[in-house]
Amino acid sequence: MGSIQTEPLGCIVGALICQKDSYLRALEAKVISCIKAPEVKPPKSKGKSKGNTDVQDGDSICSDIWHIEFNDSVLFPEGGGQPSDQGTLTILDQPEAEPITIKFVERQGLRCIYHSPKPIEPGTRVVQTINHPLRWDHMQQHTGQHLLSNIMETHYSGLETLGWSMGKMNEVNYVELPRKPTDEEMASIQDRCNEEIRQNHVISVEVPEDAKTDKMPGDYDREKGIVRVIRIGNLDRDTCCGTHLRQTSHISLILLHNTQPIRGTNTRLYFSCGDRAIKFATSSVRSLRSIAGMLSSKTEAEEVLSAVQRIAESEKEGKRRENKLLAEIAKYEGERVKAILAAGKKALVYRSEPGLYFLDLVTIEIRDALKDGGLVVLASGQSKTAGQVVIHGEKGAVEEMATKVKEAVSGLKGGGRGEKWQGKVVEWKKGEVEMLRKLVEGEELVLR
Repeated sequence: MGSIQTEPLGCIVGALICQKDSYLRALEAKVISCIKAPEVKPPKSKGKSKGNTDVQDGDSICSDIWHIEFNDSVLFPEGGGQPSDQGTLTILDQPEAEPITIKFVERQGLRCIYHSPKPIEPGTRVVQTINHPLRWDHMQQHTGQHLLSNIMETHYSGLETLGWSMGKMNEVNYVELPRKPTDEEMASIQDRCNEEIRQNHVISVEVPEDAKTDKMPGDYDREKGIVRVIRIGNLDRDTCCGTHLRQTSHISLILLHNTQPIRGTNTRLYFSCGDRAIKFATSSVRSLRSIAGMLSSKTEAEEVLSAVQRIAESEKEGKRRENKLLAEIAKYEGERVKAILAAGKKALVYRSEPGLYFLDLVTIEIRDALKDGGLVVLASGQSKTAGQVVIHGEKGAVEEMATKVKEAVSGLKGGGRGEKWQGKVVEWKKGEVEMLRKLVEGEELVLR
């Protein structure tokens, strides 16, 4: 079936049954159009492909996808910041057949288009069934966002919503704000939101003639389409095409998480609503109890925080003691190196733990001695780990040694000018540290 002729256009987006009755879970509908989706060529890959290569949820590049339009739809097409519904199609005259899984529905202008892995003949009657837990989650997050944005814009200066994003199921959402709210404001906003939820305001859909259309997408026909306004009691009226709850009590609760600066003074405020928030709180409590057990602490948040702070302070103190000991060791190592330089020989400083801190300490100890000439190679790391190599000395000697070291250490990359060369070892191979020692000490070695 390459291309199927279409019947007249179905119900337009804005007047779909899912937008009129968002609690409806199934609908008997008729196919009015079914055409094969244009082939999508996979993007050119520079390396091995990672993960799956779906274009949309369920739209595998290698599979045939069919765009199906019905006379009406109980599944909501992606739009207004709300993801597409998911669900199934059951063909009525094939009750024993496996239902067709629908993972993505999109709006094309005024049309509601299902992305189906199988074609269905126009005129065929089906039962559309939504994934209700997913729809319920979407409605809790979306209606919750409307209420949250209204509370912030109404009661707090400079906290109007600039944009928002609904996270995937079990993830958090965010609203973008012009500034960061204070901790006191966060607590107050959350309290106000949940008080209005308890007031159980009625949520309704209006289609006023004077509705603002500035938020409408550019490809939506404002003349032929329908501009919907979502009303939350006497609190809020906002243009929106999404599916919403009938009353604020169905939001259940709004939980504010944290903020994140993004650009300038703009800030993302992360939040979750309803069942998502309950799952997040439950998970957090369980994690808190587990952490408390590992810390031998009481389970109250303040006690766990105090225990973590004590461990952090102890770790800082341990680090300070470690650095003090390293500084003392560096002095002894510096004396050893200076004696080697005084004898007219090259010196190697090696530490198995990767990092530049100890190497820098030794460099400070020997820098005056290097003014009289000589060459020192400092290296850190061990087999199968990353590391560093630093070479100090006279310009010509440094360049010559750097060339030899790069030949001996296969994963070494770096550069330098004059009296210093520095490089990073991606991974020390077996035997390379010993080869470096022989190279510096002038022993004969055979390079790979």
